[in-house]
Amino acid sequence: MNEIETPSKILSSSHAQADASSGKPSRGVARPGAVEKIRSELNIEKWPAIWQPSKSKNRPALRTMEREISLDGTRIKSRVEVGYTQLGTLSTEEQKLLYVLIKLWEDEGKPEAQVFFSTRGLARMLKKKGWGTNVIEATTKSLRKLRTVPIEWINSYRDQTKSGGVLVDRRPFTILGDLRIVERRQDGAVNSSLGYFKFDDHILRNLQLNYTKPVCIEEFFKLKSEIAQLVYSHVDLMLFDKSRYERRTQELFQDLGLKNAEYSHMYERRRALEKGLGELEGIRLSKGSIKSATLEKTKDGKDYKVVFVKTSARDGDSFADEVVALEPAPAVVINRYSGQPDPVLVEAQELVRYFHKTFHNLDSHAPQSKETAQALSLISQHGLGAAKSVVDFAQVEASKTRYSIQHFGAVLSYISRALAAADSRRVQARPRPPRSAMTTVVAQELRYERGERRLALLSPREFQRRYENAEADLFRERPFLAVTRSKGSGLVHRTIRTRIVRELEDEVMDLMPIDATLTVRYPWLASLAQNSPS
Repeated sequence: MNEIETPSKILSSSHAQADASSGKPSRGVARPGAVEKIRSELNIEKWPAIWQPSKSKNRPALRTMEREISLDGTRIKSRVEVGYTQLGTLSTEEQKLLYVLIKLWEDEGKPEAQVFFSTRGLARMLKKKGWGTNVIEATTKSLRKLRTVPIEWINSYRDQTKSGGVLVDRRPFTILGDLRIVERRQDGAVNSSLGYFKFDDHILRNLQLNYTKPVCIEEFFKLKSEIAQLVYSHVDLMLFDKSRYERRTQELFQDLGLKNAEYSHMYERRRALEKGLGELEGIRLSKGSIKSATLEKTKDGKDYKVVFVKTSARDGDSFADEVVALEPAPAVVINRYSGQPDPVLVEAQELVRYFHKTFHNLDSHAPQSKETAQALSLISQHGLGAAKSVVDFAQVEASKTRYSIQHFGAVLSYISRALAAADSRRVQARPRPPRSAMTTVVAQELRYERGERRLALLSPREFQRRYENAEADLFRERPFLAVTRSKGSGLVHRTIRTRIVRELEDEVMDLMPIDATLTVRYPWLASLAQNSPS
């Protein structure tokens, strides 16, 4: 099965290779003929009705399962209540995903911390076809349902302790206690979806203390019928220590939580079972295999009963392989299934190492799950380059306040300021656009000294004539300025004035230059002096 590659996988892979070369049996290599197994939490396996068929047309509602158990010589009722959310209730699709998550958790060495995953890797392990929007949404929805749909256990959940099991009076929780999914989009499509999960503490404790049941995950995923999937989970548990098991279909459907109205008729129950039973014949169980799965009418003729007969274990798969349920399961060696690590996860780990190098001068650091998840979120939103600039900014700002940053999470409080500072630097470094011709004309006002002197000597009538001519020329060249002028734009006025000054600056004198002082003594000369003296 394919999955994401992490440093721990690479390390474990090297250990497996070392064991193989030294002649030691490798825990990660299956014996010929053996079936790959996981160890699922036993409380969940005892109640297969938790999972509703995913194609069920029943509307989401609170589902309740009850049965009587014996406790210290007295009979009590145990009950499991499965709720629902806006996403729906738990279905057989979530059962498949739970087994895949247990597989990932085991492959990671059964840690107490979060386990990382890629949605693409989960889809491959779930045997999904392709990597489109439907696959992404379906896988993400199942993850969210495992995190949000509540299950309440009343006199039905057994907590395993080192001194033994304890039956809990009432315990509500969700299967996943922690879940984070980060998607990276490009051109509107999801091209990367990563995250981490952690089982609820009660489930995690039971898994670690081996209050579990083996499940042949490869055989389980061969089943196509949802009813066959539920029957397999039930029968695998019931046939673990016996070779024959039979059950009336009415009671079997109650055990499996199949309460559709049509299932009140025995012929409808038979029809629903016939297809699934065909898939179950010859399939491997956690111990042995199903030799036959048949339907027979009961003696009273009021119902059918299903009869399962089990063969002994094959290919050397003896009972000794199953007694590990009574003792802690050996650690699983992680094999390197993919030669290409997920690039986004690699970037997140690189950012974490960059942080520890920047703040603590550490050349080597093994990224932890929490800090890697934080880095993953930062990179997915802003990219690796911007994320590193946030680390650099945090280092500078923290030194100003003498704040000693120890953990990666502390830099997240600097994101907004770091990005704002980076934007400011980019604006300052941006080359200024070339000045427009109009701006250049206005800026050159002060350079036309002779034109300014000549303009000052123009009579009001001559100034008005030149102004109207310059205005008409300007509006012919740039019609849009006529609209601006109607709003009383000072810029248009200055532009027209500059045109007049420029014309006067370069204008050839048509009259003999006359000293300006003469017009004071002889005013009649003013009409001849409309070209200003040089």
